[in-house]
Amino acid sequence: MLSSPLACAFPAAARLRASAEFRRVHAEGRFVDLGPVVVRLAPRPSSPTGPLPARLGLSVSRRVGNAVVRNRVKRRLREIFRCRRTALAGLDLVVSARPAAASVSFEVLSHAFDELSRRLGDREPRP
Repeated sequence: MLSSPLACAFPAAARLRASAEFRRVHAEGRFVDLGPVVVRLAPRPSSPTGPLPARLGLSVSRRVGNAVVRNRVKRRLREIFRCRRTALAGLDLVVSARPAAASVSFEVLSHAFDELSRRLGDREPRP
């Protein structure tokens, strides 16, 4: 799945940062329940050169745990996204962690994203 060392990069352009970007994904996006996380995904406008790289926004509330736990969950989700970013090209994702995300392993979260890739392969995301 990894094509080059740069495939696992996470530049600033790969992040959703503005609240307007989060609102657009929530308004136009499709809801996918993956157990410990919920993903909203919306297609990015395409460019003449092909699909734009995927971007990630994270939402981890205090219900997940204290700051240490929340940051660990966010680090895990970013790492999983980094290595799957090329497979998710053309999408903006907002990942919301549920409290169960604090107690599951990295492998369980990875399998959840694999399930997302499988579902996206079955059908195209729709608004």
